[in-house]
Amino acid sequence: MASEIDFLDMYRTLGLRPGCALPVFKQAYRRQVARLHPDRGGDGAVDPAAAERLRRLIAQYDAAMAFQREHGRLPGAMPQVRFSVPEARVQVVPAAPARHRGRLRAGWMLLCLVVAGALAWLFLGQSPARVEEPAPASPAARPLGAATASGPVLDLGMSREDVRAIEGEPLGIHGDRWDYGPSWVRFEGDRVVDWYSSPLHSLGPIPTTPGGTLPIAD
Repeated sequence: MASEIDFLDMYRTLGLRPGCALPVFKQAYRRQVARLHPDRGGDGAVDPAAAERLRRLIAQYDAAMAFQREHGRLPGAMPQVRFSVPEARVQVVPAAPARHRGRLRAGWMLLCLVVAGALAWLFLGQSPARVEEPAPASPAARPLGAATASGPVLDLGMSREDVRAIEGEPLGIHGDRWDYGPSWVRFEGDRVVDWYSSPLHSLGPIPTTPGGTLPIAD
């Protein structure tokens, strides 16, 4: 019966296009039935043409609803194509046995130890050896009359003759002190007990004073 129904005429009567939504279709149908119903005139006169159009519209609507129930869509609407997507198959890889995991862990640890040892040998084995230099001997630790590359130097306990042989004749003598310009040497009992070597007139390659401190002016 649906094949004999002119659905295009139905859509023209309702003012719709094929493929409209079902709620819109039903609302347009109710509106058109109310407009064509004989009771709308109110004077009791029946328009045969309007009655025929109403009869045809009701038949078309019934056929359209039967089509919708059977196919899930209104006549003239494009069928909905459903694509089936195959389910993805996940391959489950069994976990390695505990014994195998222990061997792998031990192998990695051994490899890390080998690499660490190689790096330690590379950086530490090629570093130059540190040679500790002996601390310079203090003036008191030098033997009396110790000599340098240029000859003997002034030292505590030397006699006046030794000082004269090293430093020469003093420029001035003031009691137990021999002056060599701004530098001086002091004796007690004919033995050297103190000195001061000024940068302006050095007594030689010796400390400024035996104790390394500045002398106290007389």
